[in-house]
Amino acid sequence: MIIPIRCWSCGKPIGHLWEQFNEKVQKSNDKKKALDELGIERYCCRSMILGHVDLIDTAAQFKKF
Repeated sequence: MIIPIRCWSCGKPIGHLWEQFNEKVQKSNDKKKALDELGIERYCCRSMILGHVDLIDTAAQFKKF
């Protein structure tokens, strides 16, 4: 739902890079280049960014009980 603040494997902070990553991908549509420019080199951190599915808009449609 919301990008984790830190990588689950190594603990590197990655949450603050999510919006920058989305902007770079929308401009160039090259995910590898965007990750390299942001300095995300570890495969565990790259998988956290690439594997994230943004579901906050979908979940916000439902009522809380």
